[in-house]
Amino acid sequence: MGKRINFKTLITKIGLLGILVAFTQCATSQKIDKIVPIQLKDPYFQNWVSGVKGGGAGFILYIPVDPDSDIQLENAYFKGKNVKLKRKSNEAVYVGRYTDPRTVREDIVMSEDPKKEYGNKAQEIEEKIPFELKEGECIISYAKDGKEGYFKLNNLPEKELKAYPMQPRQ
Repeated sequence: MGKRINFKTLITKIGLLGILVAFTQCATSQKIDKIVPIQLKDPYFQNWVSGVKGGGAGFILYIPVDPDSDIQLENAYFKGKNVKLKRKSNEAVYVGRYTDPRTVREDIVMSEDPKKEYGNKAQEIEEKIPFELKEGECIISYAKDGKEGYFKLNNLPEKELKAYPMQPRQ
């Protein structure tokens, strides 16, 4: 009977070790490339603020790239946020726009009658990004030949704040 207990203990330990290895693999699956796989031309970010109350505020990422590159940039992880990158048409630059949801005023109906509150939107909860970033660091996800990768930009420079003044109605 002593051998049977040792066998069960051994199976339990192997099972726990397998689970631990599986979770470790998931946590380290997002390896960051040491070398940037695409030629970048002076990327930067710029904070912005709307000129109207409740119009929003946030930042915009500008990532100029080599126009002949076969790499497609997808997302940027910056300032604790996940920002979708889109390539400008007819330009070799990817742009990512982030608007802080706390700065946008939404019309909310408050009433004792729940039917009147029906059209209210639920507050969005932002996901925590899978990276620990220092001030000025940005991680970019990209796709090349159907495979995904990541690279890091250190000390992403900031350009002067851009204010969007209220436009007069015409």
